[in-house]
Amino acid sequence: MKAKNVKVTTTSGFDGIEIEEYLEPVAAHVVVGMNLFKDFIAGFSDFFGGKSNTYQNTLATINDEVIEELRKKAHAMGGNCVLGLKIDNDEVSSQGKSMIMVTAIGTAARAKFPKQSAASAQKAKAGSVSIEKYNLLKKRKEFVTASEKGTLVINDELWEFLKTNKVSELAPYLLNKYLQAIETSKGYVSEHVEYLTKNIKEYFSIIDQDIAIGCLYDKLLQEPSFELRNSIIDIVKELNLVDYRRIIEFLQSDNFNIQKTGIHLLVAQKMMYEQADIPYIEEILNEISTIFRERGVRATKKKSLFTSEKEIWICSCLKENDMDKIYCSNCFKNIYGFFEEEVKHTEVISKLRGELEILKEEMG
Repeated sequence: MKAKNVKVTTTSGFDGIEIEEYLEPVAAHVVVGMNLFKDFIAGFSDFFGGKSNTYQNTLATINDEVIEELRKKAHAMGGNCVLGLKIDNDEVSSQGKSMIMVTAIGTAARAKFPKQSAASAQKAKAGSVSIEKYNLLKKRKEFVTASEKGTLVINDELWEFLKTNKVSELAPYLLNKYLQAIETSKGYVSEHVEYLTKNIKEYFSIIDQDIAIGCLYDKLLQEPSFELRNSIIDIVKELNLVDYRRIIEFLQSDNFNIQKTGIHLLVAQKMMYEQADIPYIEEILNEISTIFRERGVRATKKKSLFTSEKEIWICSCLKENDMDKIYCSNCFKNIYGFFEEEVKHTEVISKLRGELEILKEEMG
């Protein structure tokens, strides 16, 4: 069963359907920058007459999004429905900017639905589209087409539209443009790079989390340069876009650099921890202890016939180093294959064990 097939109701149950198990309360929040009041300014009579279609349609879209988030959380718990749905819409303002915060709450549960109900859930959606929805879809398609042709202009208008409407299709394109700008800057943080950094982080924080993780992790699997890898991981860390299942994919790679990228990803935290994370963390700890062994070789060496032996270590690059040298004087890696500025697997092991202890105490 997929998350999108989780049934949601405002009541305490479904007619004629047995609730097998009540799991626990679930909540989801969506905060969206508001550009809704432009139509009010243009036509106050429409607003005061209670007929702002743009406002109503936008609220409906946001409500749909927060319900989808609720479905995902219930699905992650092993539920197939959410009971007692309640939605609150709150308008908030800060520094002259208007936003809307939508909160959805309910109780995740498992119900004994007949098999045909899953099929009925796949029936066609409503056969009508409002003019606002049509214009949004049209503009969305124009932006996607422009990106495919390489003619898309990245400016404030584009970012506002993409973030307000959560247009996820452009995620790979925008990430590539961002990384190209970093590469072109050659270490110099220009105003253009700062502009892209700010907007790309906001954009990835707003679009569907699974899509954001997929885009960022797929790029990391392509083994970008050291600088670009760190730029992508900075986004993951700041937005808490951790996916343990995908990180296992990194650790199980035959490429040592990709395995190390998995270690760097594990420095970040999740937005929300779940009971299902516990076996993944345990598996990751086992993978790390198996993979990250000494790549260099410890040995002893005599300088001459008349001197005593001294301990050395031979790096994977074959350079001999004294034991007091943590990093190789040739390739600058330690005996485990890490550079000095890289996160070490020992740090991650300590972090994961702490997380595992807390989660087991809390969730059992």
